[in-house]
Amino acid sequence: MNKSDYANTNMEYKNRVSRLAYILTSLSKGQSVSTPSLVKFFGKGITKKMVQTDLKEYIFPLFIDKKIYYDYTYKVYRAKDNFLVKTLFTADELAIIAILKNKSKDKYSDNDLSKRVDTMFNKFEDELSNKLYQKSSIEKIDDFRDEIIQIKNAIETKHIIKCFYKNKNRTIYPLKILNLEGYWYLIIYEPMDDLIKTFHLNSVKNIECTNDTYNFDQNIIDSFDSAITAYFEPNNKPITVELLISKEVSKYFERKPLNKTQRLIRELPDKSIELEIIITDLMEIIPTIQRYIPYVFVINPKELACAISKNISVYKNSVGEISAKE
Repeated sequence: MNKSDYANTNMEYKNRVSRLAYILTSLSKGQSVSTPSLVKFFGKGITKKMVQTDLKEYIFPLFIDKKIYYDYTYKVYRAKDNFLVKTLFTADELAIIAILKNKSKDKYSDNDLSKRVDTMFNKFEDELSNKLYQKSSIEKIDDFRDEIIQIKNAIETKHIIKCFYKNKNRTIYPLKILNLEGYWYLIIYEPMDDLIKTFHLNSVKNIECTNDTYNFDQNIIDSFDSAITAYFEPNNKPITVELLISKEVSKYFERKPLNKTQRLIRELPDKSIELEIIITDLMEIIPTIQRYIPYVFVINPKELACAISKNISVYKNSVGEISAKE
């Protein structure tokens, strides 16, 4: 490292967010860090006291379960597991959260701010410890957390990656990681055939981050925030769906909208509701509607209602054939 590199490193780490992010990233990768080694790495102007404050007053309070701890035998800080992968927060985001949490306890803050922030962070810490995921049907990510780290880094820096997927070596643009119906997916663009695709994240293997970067339409990437299932097709013409939701299940749709386009058309006297939602493919919403039959009815489009009726008929015929065989 030349003098210029040292200068750049020093300027960068005078910023607390950068220091916290570096420490979090190192610990999340399984590396151990010590106060002296961090002081040396951060460079001139960063003192032992500053690094100890970063750790004890900013990073440690993020983790109520002592996920990050001090190893007295080797005099280093370690992390129990890969917290960045399990939460899908970036190191920078965690650093900013740590600073906000610390500042809420400042003597100059409003009297009740700290209490309110602590309440909010109790929910956040549940997410960090994966408590909600452990009790749900969400696909576990422990078995491919290393792959997620590589992919996340590639997405953040917009680097093209090479990987192996469905018996093929591929060169792709990694665009977004999504959890849809409990499963983890990687949204990619494959320049070889000029298509946006959805890969099952657990099946993406042999990942190699190249030195080449890419540019891609951010509006298309953001459109996946409205995906309901892996059948989302960003290049398709939008389809407007109108649903009648019976009172028995209407609260579930009001509490958790299917996607960002969902809007209430009207509430009926019997507490049932009519909703409008924009989708890109009929299969994107068919499984959800069928899950709530007979409490959800399709008003429009007619082809969606017909597709569901056909599925019900096929199911009824299959049940009849099985009964006849018995």
